[in-house]
Amino acid sequence: MMETIKGKPIFEHQGYLYIINKESSNKIIWCCRNYRHGQCRGRLHTMNGQVIQTVGDHNHEPVHSAGQVIAARIKMNNTAKQTGHTTHDIVADGVSKLSDRAITSLPNLQNLKRTVQRIRQKHQNSLPLPTDRNSLVIDPLFIRTPRNRTFLQFDSGPIDQRMLIFSTKKQLHMLENTNYIYLDGAFSVVPELYFQLYTIHVTYLKHILPAVYVLLPGKKQRLYKEMLQEIKNLAPNFDPPNVMIDFEYASMKAIRNLFPTSHLYGCFFHLCQNIYRSVTRFGLKTLYDENESFAQQIRRLPALAFLPITNVIPTFDEIKAQFPVEGEPVLTYFEENYIGVKSRLSRPRKIPKFDIPLWNVNTNTL
Repeated sequence: MMETIKGKPIFEHQGYLYIINKESSNKIIWCCRNYRHGQCRGRLHTMNGQVIQTVGDHNHEPVHSAGQVIAARIKMNNTAKQTGHTTHDIVADGVSKLSDRAITSLPNLQNLKRTVQRIRQKHQNSLPLPTDRNSLVIDPLFIRTPRNRTFLQFDSGPIDQRMLIFSTKKQLHMLENTNYIYLDGAFSVVPELYFQLYTIHVTYLKHILPAVYVLLPGKKQRLYKEMLQEIKNLAPNFDPPNVMIDFEYASMKAIRNLFPTSHLYGCFFHLCQNIYRSVTRFGLKTLYDENESFAQQIRRLPALAFLPITNVIPTFDEIKAQFPVEGEPVLTYFEENYIGVKSRLSRPRKIPKFDIPLWNVNTNTL
């Protein structure tokens, strides 16, 4: 057992991180760290620091270096608070004993140094922690960049649904002049008062770079629409020709509403992730992990994305005819959301939530 950067107990077991769910005089019940935002059902019970029982399956892959990464970052933060060592020395010492796998899981060097600098400044002159979004007072450190450029571009004010948009003039300029944007919501790194950190990346000079960061209090279509409208206010020429999304239905609807001419693409990684989550949701993770034949049948579903669009449904029907009975809940989920269920009386299939052209990547890989 160890502590998070915020000083809360955390337990690492077989590559998964757990936080306390319930505690009695002789036993602690832990839930997966992704329980709140990722709906992961993995749990374990410990007694005197020893694992005595695991319960439920995780809906995500383990990260075997996660414990090392947390320990290293805690060490760096504590050193920043307690010593006068240089930022470079603190980071160098913090990563010196990490495995190669753990090092690849860390943020880049510049981000680590910025974190150490923020910790040091906060410790020297910290503001009281807010209890709600209404009373949130933003430290001047986060309003401007290290080069003294405006970073906080929009603050909806002291309301419960408070939204914060961060960017720079240069990033907004990139946003207005890119052909591709990439949208994604992150839940594990968001501050406690917020539901998600929403990011917009752009292609710029053959690189993919972050352009906008948004702290959102929820994930309703209304919030996404308000967010995009405020970004348009900041960057009037923002009208992306191509948008890659993470299969968040509410954000997709908001994008289509505000940018009706944009071409939407579903992210293949998130397609695979959604299918894997359905495997765990239906209690099939153990079968998937231990039966390679079953796992191959599951992996045939996202592989449909690489076929020409006209071949997707005929090939899906072939897969369906051979699909194992145990995997039918996953097959049904995929058909309802990504293929479209057959209607009666030989009518065309119903339109799925995410139509085939949205997630098909055939033309992108040729």
